[in-house]
Order: sequence, then structure tokens, then C-alpha cells
Amino acid sequence: MSSKEDFLKIRTYQEYDQRREEFKNLDLRDKEILKHLEKLFPKVDNSDFENGIITEVYKKHPSI
Repeated sequence: MSSKEDFLKIRTYQEYDQRREEFKNLDLRDKEILKHLEKLFPKVDNSDFENGIITEVYKKHPSI
């Protein structure tokens, strides 16, 4: 079985993370691999972003 087939069978980010070394030589230009990789990574809360711009970096102004 190829590493691509093994990679496409993975269902969680944790499993991918444990086996990351096995998949380091995958062709990341392959659309099928990229799409599956996007599904594995945890979703990030973008509540601090507005149209790609960070709206708040610090909750309160840092002391200098």
C-alpha cells in the first residue's frame, strides 16, 4: 500500500500527528492530499480576524 493510500485512511489529526514522519514525502501539490489534510487539521476560531486583519492583539495594552 502506498503512503498516499495510508494517508487518505487517517481520520483524525492525532493519528496524523503520531504518524507524521511516514508522510513527510507526500506530494503536497496533489489536490486530493491537500483536501484531506485540510479536513484533518483542527478548525481555528477566527473571532479576532476581520477580513484577514487582526483586530486585537492584546486584551489590554502591555506595560512598557
